[in-house]
Amino acid sequence: MKNDPIRDDDRITPVTPCRLIAAPTARHRRGLLAGATAFGLLTGALVLPSAQAAETAPAVLLQEDFEDGAYDPLVQNGGPTLSVVAEGGDRALLVQGRANDYDGVKTPANLLQPGGSYTMSAQVRLAAPAGTTASARFVVEPTYSWVGNTTVTADAWTTVSGTFSAPAGADPATLRAYLGTSALTGPYDYLLDDIVITGTAAPAPVTWQPTPDASFVPGGATAATTTPVTAARGTGNRVALTFDDGPNPGETTAILDLLKAQGIRATFCIIGQNVQQAGGAELLRRIVAEGHTLCNHGTSYADMGSWTQAQVETDLKANLRIIREAVGDPALAVPYFRAPNGSWGATGAVAAALGMQPLGLGSTISDWDGNDLSEATLTANLRAAFTPGAIVLAHDGGGDRSSTVKAVTTVVTEKAAEGWEFVLPQGGATAAVQPGVSSDFEGGLDGWAARGDGVQVAASTDARTGSGALLVTNRTQPWHGATLDVTEGLPVGTAVGVSVWAKLAPGESPAGLEISVQRDNGGASAYEGVAGAGAQVTADGWVLLRGTYTLAAAADRVQVYVEGPVGVDFLLDDFVLEPIVEKPIQTDVPALKDVLGAAGIEHVGVAIDARETVGTAADLLRKHYNAFTPENAGKPESVQPVEGQFAFTQLDQLLDFADAEGIEVYGHVLAWHSQTPAWFFLDGDRPLTSSPADQALLKSRMRAHIAGIAAHIDARYPDGDSPIWAWDVVNEVIADGDTANPHDMRDSRWFQVLGEGFVDEAFRLADQYFPDAELFINDYNTEMPEKRADYVELIAALQARGVPIDGVGHQAHVDVARPVQWLEDSIEAVEKLDPTLLQAITELDVNASTENQGADVSGAPVDPYSPAFENDEDAAAEVGYYYRDLFAMLREHDSSIESVTFWGISNARTWLRTWPMARPWEQPLPFDDDLQVAPAYWGIVDPTKLPARPADVLAPRIADVPDVHAVSNGASGVKLSYTPPSAIDTRDGAVRLVCSPPSGSRFSIGTTTVTCTAKDAAGNTRTSSFDVIVTRKVPGKH
Repeated sequence: MKNDPIRDDDRITPVTPCRLIAAPTARHRRGLLAGATAFGLLTGALVLPSAQAAETAPAVLLQEDFEDGAYDPLVQNGGPTLSVVAEGGDRALLVQGRANDYDGVKTPANLLQPGGSYTMSAQVRLAAPAGTTASARFVVEPTYSWVGNTTVTADAWTTVSGTFSAPAGADPATLRAYLGTSALTGPYDYLLDDIVITGTAAPAPVTWQPTPDASFVPGGATAATTTPVTAARGTGNRVALTFDDGPNPGETTAILDLLKAQGIRATFCIIGQNVQQAGGAELLRRIVAEGHTLCNHGTSYADMGSWTQAQVETDLKANLRIIREAVGDPALAVPYFRAPNGSWGATGAVAAALGMQPLGLGSTISDWDGNDLSEATLTANLRAAFTPGAIVLAHDGGGDRSSTVKAVTTVVTEKAAEGWEFVLPQGGATAAVQPGVSSDFEGGLDGWAARGDGVQVAASTDARTGSGALLVTNRTQPWHGATLDVTEGLPVGTAVGVSVWAKLAPGESPAGLEISVQRDNGGASAYEGVAGAGAQVTADGWVLLRGTYTLAAAADRVQVYVEGPVGVDFLLDDFVLEPIVEKPIQTDVPALKDVLGAAGIEHVGVAIDARETVGTAADLLRKHYNAFTPENAGKPESVQPVEGQFAFTQLDQLLDFADAEGIEVYGHVLAWHSQTPAWFFLDGDRPLTSSPADQALLKSRMRAHIAGIAAHIDARYPDGDSPIWAWDVVNEVIADGDTANPHDMRDSRWFQVLGEGFVDEAFRLADQYFPDAELFINDYNTEMPEKRADYVELIAALQARGVPIDGVGHQAHVDVARPVQWLEDSIEAVEKLDPTLLQAITELDVNASTENQGADVSGAPVDPYSPAFENDEDAAAEVGYYYRDLFAMLREHDSSIESVTFWGISNARTWLRTWPMARPWEQPLPFDDDLQVAPAYWGIVDPTKLPARPADVLAPRIADVPDVHAVSNGASGVKLSYTPPSAIDTRDGAVRLVCSPPSGSRFSIGTTTVTCTAKDAAGNTRTSSFDVIVTRKVPGKH
């Protein structure tokens, strides 16, 4: 950067042409707004331009008369005091306490659009003694263009008005207008009213793409964003040193000498013309040789803010050629770009498309011409710039930078001695992957620390290799364990392998351990498993935990940690984090969305989080799916962890991806008993009861939660084009067994306070706030006969009460022995109830364990699970055959099956591998750990390509039946005929049951257990039982 950005008082040339109304006029608000009704606007309304606006007459985009006592959608500019006051029978905005000529209000981002033409007007009057005058105008950022500069007085209202045409390459986020005045010789206040902005929106933008060039090598940034990064990597006392406008013989040489002596790496923003000057290429080669990172700063000092994309592309590519030819490396990484003068325009988008991460100015030291360039001042400025996480900008070229060199030498030497770390800016460079991120604990803890209060980590001699290991004890929470900061080893979008050897402490029973990641950014934390890195561990020997991880977005801090069941002590050794080369996805296989779409299933989705929006996983998502479900980002604890404080960062990242890729989103979930913060059900520290007051409070919280989500979505998609097509309104409201509640409803806190009506309330609110979305009820084990009956009864009751339910969700967390027929029976039961109801398979996976406890993540863990097959190949094959039969059935119900969603992008990412214990044998999804097609895929797409089916080791399943009650007229009991339960085998279909005592036997008074056994053709057997309860008739009772 060479020059300081221009402020309003630096610019003296107003924009032309401009229609000025300089004569003071009487204030006639109603006359000014007479045309507003035609646009259907309310006072204070904000209408963002649409594509159609370019084809119609100018529309009112903003008007504000302050009659509602507020000034939104305008926002405060600078630091004045703003208040709406009574004025002449109306209201106006009083702007007081002004210290700068720009103090006042300005328009919101994205109101003005590139290429649009606008007329702006406002009524202004000085709040000063009579006879006072000043000038006022609209000022449009970021070029600080004047619109309608007009003399205003304290004696009467004056109309300030003019027209403005926005540059075609402008950034709508920074294209904003504020009301500015002449420079302040002393403080003065003013009144503002009747702001109206009309305009014709810019034509729909043509998506820009770089010029096709097979020989062009991108800059090397991974997952570059168009928004400039403004922070250093990591947390704590860390800064990213950056130097602009070099290389420059003398100053650059001195800077490099200092950095080499201190062992510091920095980022140099290179100007091509300086490389081509004497000594420039040699200095550039030294910068590269000494391990510094390069940044493209353009071929010259020219301001690119008003350039077209084509002009920017030409210059940035030309500078890349200059840099690479000087170094002699045609593929040299130049992963950052910084706009000269900080004037971005279209440059950010072009740089990102060319593989360079836009790099913000950060904390400058004002070492450019026009400022105090004394060594003392620059030293003080540089000390002030050193704040944790800052990008620090100084200059090594573009003028006499001798004072800068002295200041840098002094302050960097000081800060290095104080323990400050010097790192790269966020984003950009992939070179930050350190192939040596490893821990062998031979010299101590190797940077590992305790995770959780009271947890103890210590060196141990019980090692796998060498003589050192890490012992973790005193764990009182599942997430307690040992943690390591790996921020510098995880660039955005790069796949890494993560592994560690683990063993339980002597005397511990076998338990599942797994590797997880915590990433912190902007005060929010996200917790993610390392795909595949879970295993059952014992005290008898070392077990390898190994998986893959891709950091989806820039983070202030990233920690890897090992966790497991409460109270389990364990040892770790030989940790490694290293980059890996992922297999590309198979492009020569049919897309699931095409195959199932042809079968009449409109939405083919997958559960994801941000990790699936980058890299190879994103490639797989784009190819095979036209919808996805946010795995956790839409759950109540993620969206509103604290009452009134909504957190949408994770959800927004997924919605942005969906919007960019044309993928639809199935929202999950508005009301749920699990993963909902405790505050929902508390009044202070007091649990809510079913009192009318508490019911009203909980209903208001439900409304606020749903309305808050809707308001955020509506604000992001004002044209109503949100990618969300459906919502799980309520989730898992039916219990697995008998309860005293209607329809065996779960005794959740929602139910305890509001009763069954909480479901009605949730649907009515969802219908109010998401009128265009399909609204689903969702539950697991809906294929189980007893739960099926409860589920359908509840749905029927909701319809009878007029509840706006559109669809029924079946999670379908099933296992290879659970009969497909049971799920078909449930689908048919809903079809019989109401054939117009949509049905969705919402969370499909097929496990290969001998036990399956459904998907009640809030329930107590059930242990042990064990693999149903002796080897993983047989398990994968059997899962494939299950998918064959399942999708053959679903195709028969294409008229009601609207959507199928798989619960995970690949087997490595399935939740089944870690819940409720380590289950590494699970292969429940269509794609394997390496994102390649698995037998499950072929079961759906082409069953002829399935491998040979393994031997039948799966016993039939017996449907649960309720206990039988009978009354005996005498002491000898009663002869009773009962209907035995049904049994189905996945290969043989219905099988015969043998029950003892058989139906028709005499049952004595008391309880008799009937045991039924089913046996399939392969000899696999299963037993089930129920009770026959006989009571003696009481005389006189009927």
